Order: sequence, then C-alpha cells, then structure tokens
Amino acid sequence: MAEKVNVSLRNRSFYIDYSRGYENSRDMQHYHLHQDYEIFYLLEGEKVFLIDDEKFIATKDTIMLIDKNILHKTIVNDHKYQRIVLNFRDCFLLEDDQFLLSTLFKRGPLMLSVKNPTTFRSILEKMLEEYYLDTPGSDRYLQLLLSQFLLECERLIRTQTSMMEQSKAACNQHELIDGMITYINERFHQDITLSILADTFFLHEQSISKLFKQTIGCSFTEYLNAVRITEAKRLLIETDMKINQITKKVGYMNHVHFWRIFKKFTGMSPNNFREVETNKCKRFTNKA
Repeated sequence: MAEKVNVSLRNRSFYIDYSRGYENSRDMQHYHLHQDYEIFYLLEGEKVFLIDDEKFIATKDTIMLIDKNILHKTIVNDHKYQRIVLNFRDCFLLEDDQFLLSTLFKRGPLMLSVKNPTTFRSILEKMLEEYYLDTPGSDRYLQLLLSQFLLECERLIRTQTSMMEQSKAACNQHELIDGMITYINERFHQDITLSILADTFFLHEQSISKLFKQTIGCSFTEYLNAVRITEAKRLLIETDMKINQITKKVGYMNHVHFWRIFKKFTGMSPNNFREVETNKCKRFTNKA
C-alpha cells in the first residue's frame, strides 16, 4: 500500500496550472495527498474524482474543493477535458479571509456546480496571467484574486444547500490526522515513532494506527517512509551529498534499512536512482 501513496511537497505557497486532456490524458496511477488546499475547475468535458472512498463526477463548470492531507486521485472519462487546478497553503491566504477555509474545505470534499461561470472563469484567467508574468506585486494580486474566488464560492454555496448536505461534515478524526501529518512532515528527519506520536496527541497507539488506515489508507510507518523517501529522492537529484549523509538527513540511522525501504518505493537502489536521474539530465542538456 505504501508504494501507492504519493506525497506532493511543493516549493511554492501558490500554484496554478491549465491543462487540456489530450495533452495529459492518463489516469493517476496512485493516490496522492499534499499540504496544500486544492481547487479544481473543469472548463470542458468530464472528470472523475475518488476522494475518501467517495466518487465524484465533475462536468463542465464544476468546482472541486479538496482539503489538505486528503487522499485522492482522478480518473479520465473524457480525453477532451480542459481544467485549471490551483493549490495554495494557509499562509498565502490573506489573514482576514482565513475563515473561508473552514467554510469551504473543512467540511470534506465539496463539489459546486457553476450556473453562471463568467465571474469564476475571469478570475482564473487573471490568476494564470499574473502567475506566469511573475512581475513585482504578482503575489499580492494573486492573494486578492484568490480571496475573490473563494468569496464567490461561498456565495455559491448559499444557493446550493443540497450540495452542502451531500458533502461530508467536518469531523474530529480529520483534524487529528491533519495535525499528525503536519507533525510528521515537519519532523520526519527526527526519531518519530508511534509511541512518540501517541504521547504528543494524547491517543493510544492502536487508535492512531486505526486512524491512519481509515483516513489515509496506509499505516503510520508507511506514511513516514513515503515522506522520507520523497525527500531522499530530492536530495539525490539536487545535491551531491553522499548516500550515508542522506540516510541520516531524512531520519534513518541504519544504511541497510534505508536502502531496503528506498528500493521498495522506487524499484532501485539509491545509487542507481541517482545514476538514472543524472543520465536523464545529461540527455536533456545535450538536446538543448
């Protein structure tokens, strides 16, 4: 199960992307989760979301709002779809608008059907333009546009009471797993055990194990390893650090254990992984 969980850790606190289905029409092979809130706007076609054991079918001018640390993936039903997806962290949203997170994301996956899409599409187009221009003041403008988009979503919810009733209510379980995932993501390089996690969050180890299985679909250890190996792969690609240095850097004290876990996730040893990625980079550079 662990090798089927992808952990996305973005370097930027705001990200937006436009894609057409025929450019990137394959299904997601694995479930993934991330520390960002996600907004998915379907411009054309159809897209299937699998979130928390629920299936959502999005059609033209549908908005999907997905909370951070929620396991999800998409399935392609229509290879001609067009979409805009954006991710942002808490720190990017203006302080006065933080209340919108509770309204729009903390009640579970929320699907909104837009009847009059002009306003939403206009805001997203401005976001894309500003994001790729990346001029002085762009972040501030993007913050304002994000707040405007979320406020429009909140207004839309008021007219879609039935949609709100169908979306999952916020629960203490998700708040707990959210806190634990944040704790792990920030301290994965340290000695983190189930016992330490239990003491930190005042829960029994068995309760934490059950919570991870129910909400994420993998065990605490599997998730911790996924985060550590993700960081190890980054260090192997982006730095010249030795393997034994990387082993300790990502939280493993035993080189053999690190090697075994790394191979389980990637299908190759750390040395082979670095060699393959280095050759890819050389081929790309030579072509350029």
